[in-house]
Amino acid sequence: MKGHGFSAELLFSRARNEDYALHCHNEYEIYMFLEGDSLYMVEEKSYSLEPGDIIIIRKHEMHRVFHHSDVDYKRLLIMVSPEFFKTNHCSAYETSFLEENFNTGNKISAETAKKSGLYDALFRLKRYSEDFTKPDDPIIKSTMIEILYLINNIFVFENPDKTNSLVKNVIHYINNHFTTEITLDSLCQHFFVSKYHLCRIFKQSTGFTIQAYIRQKRLLKVRELQNEGKSLTEASLLAGFNTYSTFYRAYKNRNLYGLKPGDNSRYNGE
Repeated sequence: MKGHGFSAELLFSRARNEDYALHCHNEYEIYMFLEGDSLYMVEEKSYSLEPGDIIIIRKHEMHRVFHHSDVDYKRLLIMVSPEFFKTNHCSAYETSFLEENFNTGNKISAETAKKSGLYDALFRLKRYSEDFTKPDDPIIKSTMIEILYLINNIFVFENPDKTNSLVKNVIHYINNHFTTEITLDSLCQHFFVSKYHLCRIFKQSTGFTIQAYIRQKRLLKVRELQNEGKSLTEASLLAGFNTYSTFYRAYKNRNLYGLKPGDNSRYNGE
């Protein structure tokens, strides 16, 4: 992704849930479902999938695909760096991807994608780029900008199949405060709920414990700050870890990236 600001991949494989872990990253993700028997989880929300449906993943949102069966699975995945919008003078098209769109859904239905021209644009990108091997070609960049323009002009995102308003509000609170001290007691006091109830519904809705969710957010923030030039020690403190040793222990116990702390490769998931 370095240099051109986006990457794309078309995958066709047998569905295996063990290959797809819940994760998040610093880039925006455009996911088009093409074939399979799957649903998509984003934070506390789940979306059923039909061929041609598109899921928009915003920066730092926890997400994963979940397969109901092991049938053939096919999807198109595009990762876009926030820097792409600045470099190509199209920051106005970033609106739909910004984190503050808290009440905006993640799913663009296949019908909406086709009516808007987004479906055709995605496959023109594939055709022009010879299976995404020429991301620096001007026509490829122009088509990518068109895709972002079309997404930004879609105002109807589908509601999830199910969501929990308490978990949604807790996640919103954590996402805005995870660099400061957050305890289970303080969350329960803030939301007037018992520890047992909050822990149970949060794990049920997200697959994470509250502590693990906060830890993952902080680990990702460390990575982001390190890429901005901060030392690992400084980044870990700014991300909300009390000490570097606390960060390193968390990193070893729940390795978000599958890498050493200094490795700058991107986590490979969806």
